Amino acid sequence: MSYIALARKLRPQNFDELSGQEFVVTTLKNSIEMGRVAHAYLFTGPRGVGKTSAARILAKAVNCLEPVGSNPCNKCENCTEITSGTSMDVVEIDGASNRGIDEIRELREAVRFLPVKCKFKVYIIDEVHMLTEHAFNALLKTLEEPPDYVMFILATTDPQRLPATIISRCQKYDFNKIPFEIMYDSLAGAMDTEGIEYDKDALNLVVRNSDGCMRDSLSLLDQIIAFTGGKLDEQSTSFLLGFSEKSLVDKLFALIIKEQPEEIPDAIEELSGKGVNFAFATETLIGHTRNLLMQLITKKENKELTSKENDYYKELVKNTSEQQLYALFQVFQKLLNDLKFFSFEQYIFEFGMYKAANIGSVISSKGLASQTSSDTTGRAATVKKPVAETSSKPTLSSTDLEMQNIISAVEQEIPGSLSSMLGHGYIVHIADKVLTIGFSSEKKFYFDFVNRAQNMQALNRIIPAAFNSIDQVKTVIEQDTKKKSIVEKKQTIETFHEKKIRQEAKEDGLVQKIIREFDGKLEDIEVLQKPSFE
Repeated sequence: MSYIALARKLRPQNFDELSGQEFVVTTLKNSIEMGRVAHAYLFTGPRGVGKTSAARILAKAVNCLEPVGSNPCNKCENCTEITSGTSMDVVEIDGASNRGIDEIRELREAVRFLPVKCKFKVYIIDEVHMLTEHAFNALLKTLEEPPDYVMFILATTDPQRLPATIISRCQKYDFNKIPFEIMYDSLAGAMDTEGIEYDKDALNLVVRNSDGCMRDSLSLLDQIIAFTGGKLDEQSTSFLLGFSEKSLVDKLFALIIKEQPEEIPDAIEELSGKGVNFAFATETLIGHTRNLLMQLITKKENKELTSKENDYYKELVKNTSEQQLYALFQVFQKLLNDLKFFSFEQYIFEFGMYKAANIGSVISSKGLASQTSSDTTGRAATVKKPVAETSSKPTLSSTDLEMQNIISAVEQEIPGSLSSMLGHGYIVHIADKVLTIGFSSEKKFYFDFVNRAQNMQALNRIIPAAFNSIDQVKTVIEQDTKKKSIVEKKQTIETFHEKKIRQEAKEDGLVQKIIREFDGKLEDIEVLQKPSFE
């Protein structure tokens, strides 16, 4: 018998064998057990994560003659025919090659005929997003109201290209990339079952390179096992996956982190001599920067890395800081973009590496908290402290703060509109334990809202209970007043605060130095810290 590829041999045959899709599995199993099977399903998600497998399992589960709970038995005549692809009642259609209106019209005609053996006639349309607009229109009516014995299962990697009318007629299930640990355990179990010897680090590399796609990982395993003659070792795996080139980039990254620019020329010459793509090298450097930052922050081993890689980052983390890694990320990101638009790639790459290896002369690797950096001549450049304020800074008066406390008391009792509307007023005076709140004539809308009977009752209950100096609350409209509400004063303060912070940030010495060194420009300044009104 001819050899069967692992991706086919290990294809899941029941719901419990589907890896990393717990939500989908649980929901489908429950719907079968409860007898609430839909007439149309839409399975979406990345390639190789189990969409078509799940469709076949569902087709078997609803047609199985001797089901095991909600799973198919995989032994009866219906199950074996569906598994082998010979069932006349389960039809798989490739949407990419049968995308026209004529094919869909033929499908509509075939739907009218009863199943030959099975309870349900199941149509599995893979890559359904490839159908033409006219084909989708032809499918709509049949999809919405098929005969009781017909089920549609649509699968796609690109659900955004489906018309909303199609999606609305299906139960939609989103398949996710398979998490690293789940895929690793599944592949390790498969290797044990197949009796294949494997290194843990080699299997780790395969899982990472498959990017959450089980089919890709099994295809890679097939290729590596064929190359090695029946085992999975790290050296062969690294070679086939291109990790031998990565080792040259590892050496270069270590030189950059340790800031040894004098050794950069030899490292780049070795890269160039081996024919390593400069864009690939830069992307690898970005990955190194990310992994090293994670090591620095978490101080834990990354389970998705090999033992050698974890040791590599543990060694490098002693020579770096968060600030250095943030700056390196910017350098590598800009370099990757430059490589796409300039033809003299090696020169661009070389200058990027020299800049990266001299990053300490641009930004202090000991931390920005020191507020200092060194320029290219070695002279210390101290960041300017904020200049003393010369303009008159707006502030809240004691009366404003008292109004703020009143609004807060109302907000605590009745969260919502009343307290916010009250903020558009101001304290006129407190006399004989009567609080008078005024509104300018332009704020009549807010006055009318606050002055409603139920709102005034609430204010006269909440405020006297919170403040001993007040027994009663009144509201008035004041004509031609220049008094400002608490809301208006806060807006003035916030505007002043943001304007001043933006100006200080724009003039900051370190910001200006970074812009010069990285050939950048200041797009926007976001003020995160709001002024305190306490």
